Amino acid sequence: MEEHGAVLRLPRMRTLTEAYACIKEADPETAFTANYVRCLIVSGAIPRMKCGKKYLVDVDLLIEHLRKVAQGNG
Repeated sequence: MEEHGAVLRLPRMRTLTEAYACIKEADPETAFTANYVRCLIVSGAIPRMKCGKKYLVDVDLLIEHLRKVAQGNG
């Protein structure tokens, strides 16, 4: 998608289950748990939007947050 020559990045919005599946796909041996990811979302540490009864998160922002936490910067 382009707007005035700039490429727009659409957020990859996913439910908790889908977001955690993306993490497990990228790293099947991850020590991060689905419950930890849920706590991040519920606490507001990760930006979220409500869609019906579910919360959606941008998977790329979630992964970046986890990367910072793992490096000790989060």
